[in-house]
Amino acid sequence: MKPLNPLTAEPADPTPDSGPRHRSGLIALFIVIFCAFSAAGGGLVLWREGQRLWACLAALLFGAAAAWIFWSLVGRFRHHAAPHRSHAVLTDVLGFDITGTCRDVAATVFFEQDSLAPGATTRVLFFIENYASRQRIARFRFGPHAALGLSEARTADLNLAAGQAALYVFPLAVVADAAAGEHDLPVTLRVECPTGAGLRLPVGRHHLHDLRTVHFAAPFTLDIASASSAPAAASEKPRYLSLASISEPAPRLELLAGALGTASTAGITPLPAEPL
Repeated sequence: MKPLNPLTAEPADPTPDSGPRHRSGLIALFIVIFCAFSAAGGGLVLWREGQRLWACLAALLFGAAAAWIFWSLVGRFRHHAAPHRSHAVLTDVLGFDITGTCRDVAATVFFEQDSLAPGATTRVLFFIENYASRQRIARFRFGPHAALGLSEARTADLNLAAGQAALYVFPLAVVADAAAGEHDLPVTLRVECPTGAGLRLPVGRHHLHDLRTVHFAAPFTLDIASASSAPAAASEKPRYLSLASISEPAPRLELLAGALGTASTAGITPLPAEPL
């Protein structure tokens, strides 16, 4: 995979990273238990064999390892608390059906206009929100799709500040000889944590499972008899807009309305972010 050179949403989000760089989980808890039992069992066996020096060293070694891992396991709860609460733009403000995240990043992908005619222009909307207290880099890989003129897969690397919500708009055009019918644009999301894991920000009453990779299938219909009403132009370029920052008291939904060329967000019909 090529090195990431992520885009930064406009306007830039000044929210600094916070929280621990590392998180502990069930594996760390298992290692703590293993090290504790190893310290006790190994020390006891060596002591009975008369190897008292080695018994002390074994107990000290495994005991120190268990103590260090245990400290890492609970340290984030002792010393760290999420400094902010997420705006939960995707779930609570826009009402998207989000059931899971990709390394703390919630996402949904769909076409602005999903009923198209051959030769029409459209835009793919990538809504993302970081539910972590440290930045993330979301890498979307979408395509290929012959009907959309994508002869090979494209990638979009998007930087997200802690708690930031954003929208990436990618314009596309349907080829003139595209076959009518139901189509899906395959999309894969993977997320990097360049500055560490951080804490999971409170997100309302939602409990979202977390995955390493999420796959989407953004549907659209090609109908020869339909007319395109999408405002995208052939010369339009991709845009990456910040919709909310936890450094600010409220989301900036006027940017969303401006990006879509509408007076409000009503009428957006998102694809649920379900893993395939």
